[in-house]
Amino acid sequence: MKIRINKFISQISGISRREVDEMIKESRIAVNGKLATLGQMVDENDDIEIDGMRLNIKKKDFTYILFYKPKNCITSRSDEKGRPTVMDFLPKNFERLRPAGRLDFDTEGALILTDDGDFINFLIHPKNQIVKVYRARIFGNLGENEIKRLKKGINVEERFLKLDNVKTIHYDPSKDKSDIEIILTHGKNHEIKDILKAIGHPVIYLKRLSVGNMTIKGLKAGEFKVFKKNDFKNV
Repeated sequence: MKIRINKFISQISGISRREVDEMIKESRIAVNGKLATLGQMVDENDDIEIDGMRLNIKKKDFTYILFYKPKNCITSRSDEKGRPTVMDFLPKNFERLRPAGRLDFDTEGALILTDDGDFINFLIHPKNQIVKVYRARIFGNLGENEIKRLKKGINVEERFLKLDNVKTIHYDPSKDKSDIEIILTHGKNHEIKDILKAIGHPVIYLKRLSVGNMTIKGLKAGEFKVFKKNDFKNV
């Protein structure tokens, strides 16, 4: 049965559907000797080439890992500035894996990597509301009204930012610093840092504890564990 070309290539190669569409727009994909078109229907009987290389139609077995990203490394496969990347911590046979979403350079914690493009899209699409739990250390102590504002959402430099849930774990009055737990089911660049800074509580330290039911408990920074797709559950 024929299916859309972006889904077909994603299932075979692990390239995300969005990336496939971009490659089609850039005239990098051909089907049966002709340039592919967006939404084109294909199956295993079609001859598909990407950048002149024939696509191996045999469906691959995907790999899924939960990686404990250390601080001070880039969530990327490479970096033009020569900074450490998450790939520097992984075995060479994992070089085809790509991160599902990003963590800031100075943020550590749970990061899923895979070569399954559909699964990456599932994890990062806002409509799926994948639960991500964070632990942060901030300056000051969150008041009840501030917590309500964070959960309701505020505008910060023309962006609407909000936290799904936030609570104080510990407040040290001698240092005027707090450890807080944050839950997000969406993700925007620097959202946690920007919204907390906007209400006067800059983030000192940030760690993502889990993505869905995948937690870094038992892992050290730079370590990973392999899991099966069916093991993943949103919580």
